[in-house]
Amino acid sequence: MKKFLLLLLTVTTSIYALAIDYHSLEEIYDQWKSRNIKVPQGGSNPGIVKLVKAFQDTWHSYNISPVLEKAKNPNFTFEADKEYGGGITVDRKNGFVSLDNGGSDSGYMEACVWRRDNGHRLFAIVLGQPVDPEIEFVCFYDYDPKTFTLSPEAGPGQEFHPLNKGNHVGYNLPQKGKDFIISEYDINLQSNINHVFSWDGNKHHFSHISIDVKYGYRWFNPKETDYLVNMTKIAFITLPGQEDYFYLLSDDEEEGMLAIAPYKGDIELIGINNPIIHHQLSFYPNVVVTKADIYQYTSYAFLKDSYVWQMINEYPTLVRADGRSKITVEGWEDMDEETAREKIKSLGQPIQIKPKWRKVRLISSEKQ
Repeated sequence: MKKFLLLLLTVTTSIYALAIDYHSLEEIYDQWKSRNIKVPQGGSNPGIVKLVKAFQDTWHSYNISPVLEKAKNPNFTFEADKEYGGGITVDRKNGFVSLDNGGSDSGYMEACVWRRDNGHRLFAIVLGQPVDPEIEFVCFYDYDPKTFTLSPEAGPGQEFHPLNKGNHVGYNLPQKGKDFIISEYDINLQSNINHVFSWDGNKHHFSHISIDVKYGYRWFNPKETDYLVNMTKIAFITLPGQEDYFYLLSDDEEEGMLAIAPYKGDIELIGINNPIIHHQLSFYPNVVVTKADIYQYTSYAFLKDSYVWQMINEYPTLVRADGRSKITVEGWEDMDEETAREKIKSLGQPIQIKPKWRKVRLISSEKQ
């Protein structure tokens, strides 16, 4: 009986040891800042594989094991996953490794290292999984070549807050180049908002926002898209009564401004301010208004949770038989002309907004 209990205890202990061999990503996320990591024989210039192995010896993430297994071969560089896409990369020259799950339900990781001007290194590792639970985070460490020690430090990811709590946030480390990018998938824009942080030789600083504009704009013809791309600043605007935001683009002088928002499954230009062609952009609670004196019309874009739900266009120069100016209404919800006129009358006075501008680089591409 004693031998049986001893055997049972041994088996149980072995199973328990296997169970705790890998930490969950939630555990690593909660605890990684609490521990320094020794890098055995780290030296003055530890390679990316050696840094990743030191992290793994401390935290034992299941995401990392496949990469280190491949890295045992000093000539290994890349192996594609034929079933799901993606694959494993070990780029020693550029100080980068990754496990790309190809969009499957398995975990993923990537890691890289930057040289600091003071002889130290900045090491970063991203860990994530899409389900059970969905989680992704980045850990930053300073490597001290005198003590062979990785010390946790704050990075841009620790202070970043998404524009919308529903947006998915991902962290992109460079295989080539030095920029660190926080990629935020905007549900409304249906595109990534890339927050780019540039490297100064010691740490990363916010540089600009990059957006791939994949959608058409009703008020632009193809020859005018350069005007859109030439916008240099972006602000994310929430009007009174709104829970979400729409987008305000501007040129350097803030004379030319464009307001864009989702509309009927597309992204549309809903307002424009340009003194050269006499468009005046104003904001009311829930409404963006463009008054075009030279073209003799006013456009009202009514917003609901950042989406355009109704457009009303008023043409004072086009007079009906009853003497009223012509009004056209379009949108998801029906509205008769009289209701539209009441909506316009109820706007009251415009409100003041103070955009928090950020640098932006827009990449224009044709709508698929």
